[in-house]
Amino acid sequence: MTFTRIFFAGASATIYAVLAINVQAQDETRAIDVRSNKAIQAFVVEAMELAIEYEKNGDIEKARLMYQQIYRLDKRQQQLPAKIKFLEQFLLDKNQIVHKLNTAVGWTAIGRVYADRSFKLFTAGTFTMTPSGEFTASGMPEGDIKKNGMDHEMPLGALVGVYFNDKKPSKPFLVGAGKLFTPEKDGVLYLKINAPPAMKCQGVISVGTSGWFNLNAME
Repeated sequence: MTFTRIFFAGASATIYAVLAINVQAQDETRAIDVRSNKAIQAFVVEAMELAIEYEKNGDIEKARLMYQQIYRLDKRQQQLPAKIKFLEQFLLDKNQIVHKLNTAVGWTAIGRVYADRSFKLFTAGTFTMTPSGEFTASGMPEGDIKKNGMDHEMPLGALVGVYFNDKKPSKPFLVGAGKLFTPEKDGVLYLKINAPPAMKCQGVISVGTSGWFNLNAME
């Protein structure tokens, strides 16, 4: 037998051995896949039962989280996205509280917010603003929003807010009449009227909140 025949005979044997190993590995992978699918389906069945029990017992958040886990594992559960969205809306409408905001005061703590948890905020009522003090042709002083002043990027007299986290304020943002908010970090929401120090505000407005807001007593 020549060297060439010996080489190709050895190479062929090696290839067949590798192919045999690959076939065996594929068979084992298929077997693992079957076991994995069975485990997922068993989890889905039990998790669905738990989610339904949580929902019946009124623990909507745990039910929502369970439905989310189920859908991540089994996208065939096409009814779950609508269910999850319904429960999220239900949670946003719970925990309704009305706070009274004295517009004559500066930054006022309203309640705690939670990272990536949404809450609704709406306002009602009116207040007045009148100039206070003497002025020059330069107009009213701008002040500093962090020192109870005014942010000129927002409307005069609008409700503005900041989140305080570890005694550090976030960038002021427009609250206005209210909407849905989703903070990036845990913290405390402070509100005030956007007005310069030379403008005196009078009146109390109602600030309503619901959803993930002030769930625990403020320290």
